[in-house]
Amino acid sequence: MINVEMLSTGDEVLHGQIIDTNAAWLADLFFEQGLPLTRRNTVGDNLESLVAILRERSKHCDVLIVNGGLGPTGDDLSALAAATAKGEGLVLHEAWLSQMERFFSERGRVMAPSNRKQAEIPASAELVDNPVGTACGFAMQLNRCLMFFTPGVPSEFKVMVEQQILPRLRDRFTLPEPPLCLRLTTFGRSESDL
Repeated sequence: MINVEMLSTGDEVLHGQIIDTNAAWLADLFFEQGLPLTRRNTVGDNLESLVAILRERSKHCDVLIVNGGLGPTGDDLSALAAATAKGEGLVLHEAWLSQMERFFSERGRVMAPSNRKQAEIPASAELVDNPVGTACGFAMQLNRCLMFFTPGVPSEFKVMVEQQILPRLRDRFTLPEPPLCLRLTTFGRSESDL
């Protein structure tokens, strides 16, 4: 069985300022695909903590879905944490930078210099397309674990999981049959009584 885990990042998630709907959605989708999550973790916007958990989980799971921290601000640390955990630098993905510039231009907006950061990925990483936003995702191998890094915006995250990540998992692994889940609904009796 493939050991799949999720890591949610961001102080706003860790401190309960936003509800982590991405984690619930991914857990349900992956369960239906025969890939039930074995663990979920949440870490705030702290580089040392992010690097530590990436290194730790890379020794225990086969697949890690990392959600959040790919934006243009200083507290978006996922790409830097991934590169640091692997002992390599970030490189500018020129094709993605061009795509971002087009994204803003088509909307009649000027791209802020801070957005350039969203085109930087670890040197050994493979770009994972984000067809609906400016933050590209990426995949990389760390120890035994294949890691996928995704933006935290739910509409972007869901499209990337369905169109980019699941197909890659199907290509790389033999996925088990989805489990059959039967639900029995009862009324008027307590759980302990039943």
